[in-house]
Amino acid sequence: MNSSREDYIIAIYRLTKKADFVNSVTIAKKLGVSRASVSEMVKKLCDDKLINFEQNRISLTEAGMTKARNIISCHRLWEYFLTEILGMSSDEAHEQADLLEHVTGENLKDALNEYLNYPEQSPRGNVIWDNVENMEDEDISENNP
Repeated sequence: MNSSREDYIIAIYRLTKKADFVNSVTIAKKLGVSRASVSEMVKKLCDDKLINFEQNRISLTEAGMTKARNIISCHRLWEYFLTEILGMSSDEAHEQADLLEHVTGENLKDALNEYLNYPEQSPRGNVIWDNVENMEDEDISENNP
């Protein structure tokens, strides 16, 4: 899955934490893209069975929710590594984690998680889904994946 699709999945995840569904206009505003771009991506994500789309109501499927939490966990693991191990500032680590989350394969993510001894929270206090069972993510802020 490419980074653009992952960005859409995360945007839909964040927006649907505030409401049960989202529409294409809201996604376009959040990502700063055209409605045509959103329509094109919605078709792809529907084909991938990652979202449901009915009457301009967009929501994640179970597979989409799993994918979103996987990407978020990866981001938060990188934030943990970059701040706690490399000593980067929280803001710099967040920016770098935004890049690294898209290029990290499962084996690297698993190795990083093991190296970090399976932390349950990022340095910002957000849940690392891979390491916590049955816990809701209370953080839905714009800047805290």
